[in-house]
Amino acid sequence: MPRPKRHTPTHADSRSMKITFGEMRRMGVRGVLVYCHSGHHVALDADRWANEVRLSDIEPRFVCVGCGSRGADVRPDFDRGNPQLAITGYRNAR
Repeated sequence: MPRPKRHTPTHADSRSMKITFGEMRRMGVRGVLVYCHSGHHVALDADRWANEVRLSDIEPRFVCVGCGSRGADVRPDFDRGNPQLAITGYRNAR
């Protein structure tokens, strides 16, 4: 029997809505990974964003310091604190 299609809520510009920072923190995750569309990435502390903000809400605000492109993919950093798996080289995103 085929699985029913899952409905994923979307923003007005058709981007998928992601979890809130509050939901992420309740899972014990304290950081995010920000991926530029050209392959650059950075790990950031998530404490600067309020609990009700969705990860997808901040994606259009990022400007890559490496290539200058606007927009990013923001994901929870489940491996934060594990030096073998975490991305290093923290820097501030504007």
